[in-house]
Amino acid sequence: MLSSWLAGDIKAIYLGLNKPPLAPPSFLFGIVWPVLYLLLGIYAYHLWTSKTRTTNLRWLLFGGQITLNFLWSIVFFRFNAYWLGLLIILVMVGLLGWLIQQTKERSVILLWPYLLWLLFATYLTAGVALLN
Repeated sequence: MLSSWLAGDIKAIYLGLNKPPLAPPSFLFGIVWPVLYLLLGIYAYHLWTSKTRTTNLRWLLFGGQITLNFLWSIVFFRFNAYWLGLLIILVMVGLLGWLIQQTKERSVILLWPYLLWLLFATYLTAGVALLN
């Protein structure tokens, strides 16, 4: 919520952008993100209770991608830095892919919808960067 507040009027900015084909309507983001954050919260709980030897690395990867997720909206919407937003989201995807690779428990299934959405968001970010 803080990231959204710091990013400004995201809905108005989104509506004013030239978007690539397949760009969803703005209301869809308000449905998808709460679900994804719920899944990430459940994953974080599983990580908190995990006792595997990769737990510290996974916390670092999880924290890194969440921090970049927080910054992305601000960079992209507040500062209209679309190319920097693309770089940030590419690093997020990389960190998330590494996190998925490091997660051997069944809780990894909680990360797959987020990865799919981030890949779609990467497409949208690249499209906006090219078109604006």
